[in-house]
Amino acid sequence: MGEVAEIRRGLTYKPSDIRDSGVRVLRSSNIDEDTFVLHEDDIFVDEKSINIEFVQENDILITAANGSNRLVGKHALIKGIDKYTVHGGFMLLITSSQSEFINASMSSTWYFNFINRNVSGGNGAIGNLSKKDLENETIFLPSLPEQTAIGDFFSTLDRSIALHQRE
Repeated sequence: MGEVAEIRRGLTYKPSDIRDSGVRVLRSSNIDEDTFVLHEDDIFVDEKSINIEFVQENDILITAANGSNRLVGKHALIKGIDKYTVHGGFMLLITSSQSEFINASMSSTWYFNFINRNVSGGNGAIGNLSKKDLENETIFLPSLPEQTAIGDFFSTLDRSIALHQRE
């Protein structure tokens, strides 16, 4: 995966960095059933505490560590964010020119098997997904036009599902 995408770790911050407004920090709660969501009670930190790049529209947010193993590996394509947003310390972020395709492929068998093989934790330990394991994972990509068509199809499907859920 590392050949087609940049994968970055999230921001580590102190409780004293938290503010009522400022830079939004994305966490596992911002992923709901493979859909990106923002909440009124999201965490915000002082801009001075930011030492990583801001997230961009169409980056993929991934839960990399969680007390519940079943939540590790959940992912969503980031849509509708403020420019002053970062991902938190227990998260990974994928940036790629083909993020729609990669995100759609992460809902398939290869990713499910990858998570089952590589997430450590359990028996009270925090489940953890390694950035290095994800970078080293081999993924098979169709031609660029086919990737774009598949990514567009799933994006349209996701928008349709989200629209029907709001009704």
